[in-house]
Amino acid sequence: MEGKIREIFIDEEIEVFFEKKPGLPIGFRWRDKEYKIIKILDFQRRLDFRKPWWGRRHRDFYVVKTNTRQIFEIYFHRSIGKRYWILYKEILEENYIF
Repeated sequence: MEGKIREIFIDEEIEVFFEKKPGLPIGFRWRDKEYKIIKILDFQRRLDFRKPWWGRRHRDFYVVKTNTRQIFEIYFHRSIGKRYWILYKEILEENYIF
């Protein structure tokens, strides 16, 4: 039986670091603190084709474990003229397996 999952909604813009671009994120800065990503636990690409091309937004979601042993969900938002990273939530786990 899976454990309970609790989440803390954050939804704040972050600065993300890469070893090289394009590539996977290796860390991020949130509220003046740097976090190193030690493992990507999950990835999901959500494409929005319901709207005309000029109104579409696509997002790449990552569930990551950091050097602080915290688990976060972050995503890269891209639409016409807008590209940014968001720290969406922190996942507080109890025996949860990704």
